[in-house]
Amino acid sequence: MSTEHIQRGQVIFREGDKSKEAYFIVSGLVEISINTSHGVQSLAKIGPGEIFGEMGMIMDRPRSATALENTTLETIAEAEFEEQIIQRSDRLHVYLSTLFERIRRTDLLLTTTTNATVPLIPATPKPKPAKEPVFRVKLRSHYDETGFDHEPVEKTITKLPFRIGRTYFDTAVSSLARNDLSIEEGHPYQLSRNHCEIDFEHGHFILRDRGSKLGSWVNSEHVSVDSGCITSLLKTGDNKIIFGNADSPHRYTITIEELP
Repeated sequence: MSTEHIQRGQVIFREGDKSKEAYFIVSGLVEISINTSHGVQSLAKIGPGEIFGEMGMIMDRPRSATALENTTLETIAEAEFEEQIIQRSDRLHVYLSTLFERIRRTDLLLTTTTNATVPLIPATPKPKPAKEPVFRVKLRSHYDETGFDHEPVEKTITKLPFRIGRTYFDTAVSSLARNDLSIEEGHPYQLSRNHCEIDFEHGHFILRDRGSKLGSWVNSEHVSVDSGCITSLLKTGDNKIIFGNADSPHRYTITIEELP
């Protein structure tokens, strides 16, 4: 293996490039993207300990990968992949959970691109200001108002994407879960195991559906595969969120505060 140091904004490889290498992220952040009829769509943002680029070896069809931060990578040649990934349980576990999330996201993009009548992301992002703003993002539940039997949730979000879903009770499956907030509930379910995520894209905070059954409501807008819209912009200030049907007890506020 060799080590590479990638600068922020540098394209590591583009979709369709021939590649015989995979990459293990030592430090930094990388975005994996794919071209769709609606333009370039993000599949995943991955960080230290995660692996990417293997699709170029397995199917000769790599996605595009761009460094979002200064990033250090270990380059894994095709001949080393089994030894460095498959035979190492720590790396294999991370690789499988990352792969499943990418498959879910790709399937969601394909489904929505086929049926959507509205853009998946804002068509004309605003130009970035000279000084990029800094935000604080908080997530707060309202279970005291809805009467749902769950401890209060109050979190300051410090990583993106921030993934939300129903708690896995199957330990074999839960080990591959990618949720940052897992919410327990019994049948009938309002939440899906992989429900939605909060992210920052094209200069805006968004809530993105992850292929959930019932979707979410964002400031009275329905976000789901069935509605044809899988993302919704989050405004500065308070955003009223409902996970599930409009009468779901999973009511939250996402507060976005721009810091001076």
